[in-house]
Amino acid sequence: MFLKRIQPRLLLAAQWSLVTAFLLFPVAFAPGNVAIVLAFLLSLAAGDYRARWQAVRGMPVVWWALGLYAVVLVGALYSPAPGEDIGMHLSKYAKLLLLPALLPLLAQAVWRTRCLNAFMAAMGFILASVYANVFWQLPWSVTQNQGWGGDHTVVGDYITQNIMMVFFATAALARGQAARGGYRWAWWLVAALAAVAVTQLSQGRTGYLLLCVAVAGYVFLALRGLSRWLVLGSLALAIGGVLVTSQTVRDRIALGLAEAAQSSSMEITSIGGRVNFWKHTALLIQEKPLQGWGTGSYHSVWCQRVTQEGWCWFGGWHPHNQYLFFWMENGVLAVLLFLLLVSAPARASAHAAAQDRPLLWAFSLIFAVDSLINSPLFSGRESHFFTMLLLWLCAQAYFGGRAAQPAAATP
Repeated sequence: MFLKRIQPRLLLAAQWSLVTAFLLFPVAFAPGNVAIVLAFLLSLAAGDYRARWQAVRGMPVVWWALGLYAVVLVGALYSPAPGEDIGMHLSKYAKLLLLPALLPLLAQAVWRTRCLNAFMAAMGFILASVYANVFWQLPWSVTQNQGWGGDHTVVGDYITQNIMMVFFATAALARGQAARGGYRWAWWLVAALAAVAVTQLSQGRTGYLLLCVAVAGYVFLALRGLSRWLVLGSLALAIGGVLVTSQTVRDRIALGLAEAAQSSSMEITSIGGRVNFWKHTALLIQEKPLQGWGTGSYHSVWCQRVTQEGWCWFGGWHPHNQYLFFWMENGVLAVLLFLLLVSAPARASAHAAAQDRPLLWAFSLIFAVDSLINSPLFSGRESHFFTMLLLWLCAQAYFGGRAAQPAAATP
């Protein structure tokens, strides 16, 4: 009797913890992590497992996440890596288990709305801080270099901030499209400010690429006929304008091309390093393409094979490519499951309300492209973002889809 009385309270506490997690993880890594873990534990304590499993078992993303983690677990059995490396990988990829555990918490539209609003509020704070940091030294900002055109990273590293800012800009476009009157223009202004923060107030090339991909993908799916091509043409002109007006962008692109051209020298650089990560990781994959080397093996195997000075430290934790990372450690099945996981929001769009589909596709594009140049499920801050938004978007698609009331489908 006591258990039946307390279960609804535990479920409510889990849902509020999840809202808190969406508010905290963009701005504060450790508190966000605590909120995510608390939501997970409270959701387990709330019980009613059969009904909750019935609610999510038809979602392919659940099976792909569980399958990928199962492959990682099996890979631990034959890995030559030290136990601490295996344990680190198991703990990092354990976020995949959040999907089946937390998806039922978002079955009601009100909780999806609260979670996304919390994320948007957190990103709004980051955006305001980026612009304020141009003029004032903010105590919570990572960078303390005032002036227009410099790098104004507020939280974590510029790569993660830009990834989140790109999605924020795209979500603001979506909210603007769904709104009316002045609210529409206000959201579109927010989207424009977020885009400028990526292009003019950051040094990250990842952000430039993802912004182009996400916004172009969103516009292509959200608009029809002549308006689609007019907006895409305007975007192309805007990109050209950025290249003309932003010395930071031009310098970063030129530097990247130079680093790629000189990668064979094995000099430690950002783009040149990535080229060598991919090349040497591909060679390791050729040796064990089916089963991989085992979970957590990348660090020790890389350091044995790539012996040039500094490269064990520089490239020994992940190859800045999540596809190659899974393939090298866990074999071809892992990379196939990861491809399915990346495509999950786009695939789920077939079940989603019409206004949600462009945002679902835009997220899959961000996830897919970023995974080519980073390891988003292994890097702490990135994995928070991609796991939590994958959770929200798939919940929105399946619980707020075509059969739901129109209000439940509005992000």
